[in-house]
Amino acid sequence: MTDRILHLGDAINTDDIIPAKRGTNPDPDYLKRYALEHVIGEGKLLEYDVIEAGHNFGCGSSREFAPIAIKAAGIRVVRAKSFAEIFYRNSINIGLPLEILGDAQQNPVVEAIAQAGGLFPFNQQRRRGEITVPPSTTPSRPMTIAEKLLARASGNAYVRPGEVVFAQVDLAMSHDAIAGPVGQLFYQHFGQEAKVWAGDRIVLVADHFIQINDIRTDPKAPVMHQQMVQFAKEQDCHLLDVVSPGEAAGICHVLLPEQGFIRPGMVIAGTDSHSCTYGAFGCFSTGVGTTDMANIFATGDMWLRVPATLRFDLEGTLPPHLSAKDIMLFILGQIGGDGAIGNVMEFRGSLIEQLPIDERMTLANMAVECGAMCGIMAPDATTRAYVQARTQTPFEEILGDPDAEYAHHYHFDLSRLEPQIARPPKPDNVVGISELDDIPITRAFIGSCTGGKLHDLAAAAAVLKGNSVAPSVSLFVVPASQEVRQQAEALGYLAILEQAGATLLKSGCGACINAGMGTLGSEEVGIYATNRNFKGRSGDPTAQNYLASPRTVALSAIAGKITANP
Repeated sequence: MTDRILHLGDAINTDDIIPAKRGTNPDPDYLKRYALEHVIGEGKLLEYDVIEAGHNFGCGSSREFAPIAIKAAGIRVVRAKSFAEIFYRNSINIGLPLEILGDAQQNPVVEAIAQAGGLFPFNQQRRRGEITVPPSTTPSRPMTIAEKLLARASGNAYVRPGEVVFAQVDLAMSHDAIAGPVGQLFYQHFGQEAKVWAGDRIVLVADHFIQINDIRTDPKAPVMHQQMVQFAKEQDCHLLDVVSPGEAAGICHVLLPEQGFIRPGMVIAGTDSHSCTYGAFGCFSTGVGTTDMANIFATGDMWLRVPATLRFDLEGTLPPHLSAKDIMLFILGQIGGDGAIGNVMEFRGSLIEQLPIDERMTLANMAVECGAMCGIMAPDATTRAYVQARTQTPFEEILGDPDAEYAHHYHFDLSRLEPQIARPPKPDNVVGISELDDIPITRAFIGSCTGGKLHDLAAAAAVLKGNSVAPSVSLFVVPASQEVRQQAEALGYLAILEQAGATLLKSGCGACINAGMGTLGSEEVGIYATNRNFKGRSGDPTAQNYLASPRTVALSAIAGKITANP
């Protein structure tokens, strides 16, 4: 019988595979109906046996529901020219066969996980002593920051790109959109009386779906939130819960550094692809899926292929009013959404030294949009001052060797950079604003882990002061945490924003993942200071979403069209 093959192109992302709005129902029989619904139509994947695609299949979120939906739909194998690293790991973990077209390389650890039937049975065998992971045989070599962190975390003197290691994590983070299912998997596979490896190293955050019922009825979202709260209580984990109905203490990637959980030298895993944010503090930090996290809860470690490192030397003096968002969009435009696939992006240079922590976090946060596992910066006096103001816990700064090997070396002088815009439907569809035609907008959004920090609100307030949002535009502003909200209020930013006509919303992820006020309606055009503009990511799939810096979003809201001119 001939396979029914679905042919797809490049950069099929996790929002294409299973939209975020479907993420409150973990039932595979439910998920399979909506697999690729915005690409080929609801229920249509059930008509195929095999998927063949181009480069960077599964880019975007760490959403394990994506490979689960594909497997549940009856797809026997996914063949692609390349896979996003998190999707690759998630698929191996759940037993969805993948083939990299034109690549015959095999890895014994990956093969062993596949032969065991997935990560759960593999780790069960490890716990019984039936399987041991051999130490690395990599000889002495100079290493990058990321390589040194992974060598130490895996108990090896040296590691090299491409080898698989099991790295002990210093911190594990999950949030209300997935922590409940993670907990259920943990109990299912390790026993109803099982205890996590270290409750004081697990942080659970309510931020993703806590506002979803503000825009549509979804009874499962509150259930998932309560499952997370219950698990935190049972396992004595850190819980950063809502401060009032629908109001987050903060978005996880901003909140964890604020609360002193993030320190240089750590290895961190989070059930969110933007967990790479913590690399701004000199950490190796990456996103993982549900199965990975349930196993981390039990074993305290995770398997990964040691990534090669790409070096980005950013030099010059950034022009006035430009920001890290402009830098990152520029880099995306230069190297593409798969330009760092499976690698680490290490940011260096005089320009990095000039950036405050908020801006460094934006760079690290969006490294995953280039396909990177982590965006990392060496800790310095700026890092030290931020961290020591928030925790008394000692830490060790890890620096790379001067003669470390890099897979590629990029050098950009950004002294002449202009404001950058990512056109729909991908974050790497970038142009300088001078290349953009007049684009009228109806909606603008300043918020998320990328665009709702204090530095972001300050930039928006600076241009909105004494101005008004255009009558044709709705501008929504979301402080990324309670600390940001309080500081912005004390500094007068919130009053300026409200006087200009902006609507201030509760802290949380909200519209960034189509789960709160500020989403785009049918055929609407918006400009957002978020990190992704995939089809349907922040509202109706017929809408058009442009990405820009908070300042450009504010100026566009005033003008009623996309502009960076005051």
